[in-house]
Amino acid sequence: MARPAPPESVPDDEWGARRAARRTLPPGFRADAWRVRREFLRIPDPLPPPPFKEAERVEDALGRVVKALGVPEVDPDALRIERVWAEAVGPTIAAHASPGGLENGTLSVLVKGSTWLAELRRTAPRHLPPKLNAALGAPADRPVVRAVRLALAR
Repeated sequence: MARPAPPESVPDDEWGARRAARRTLPPGFRADAWRVRREFLRIPDPLPPPPFKEAERVEDALGRVVKALGVPEVDPDALRIERVWAEAVGPTIAAHASPGGLENGTLSVLVKGSTWLAELRRTAPRHLPPKLNAALGAPADRPVVRAVRLALAR
């Protein structure tokens, strides 16, 4: 079987020439069929459009985009802490403080207002880790939250 002949002409304009030079012909390209279709549809481009790529799962595409943007991965324990925060610490503290990140067993807690920060500095280091670990169902020998670091929310 003979190879198909290349398209009969190269576009006259500079941009068309550059676009055509970058494109490769798809496998099984039939120049005569493309010529007929191009004339019928009045398509000025001498080459057919590039073939579609295989469909990609959205999950895979989003994962690639998130990595390209440099977004850090979220710790699943930190997500669990956010879910149980209000019931573990109570509605009063939950209204004035929120969990930040969890790093090596140390939970960052962001507090709204210096008065609440001073109050939580007195009580939180002793009381919050056991309450949170109990709400998370963490075993006593392997606690998820070992310490609390308090900071003023901006």
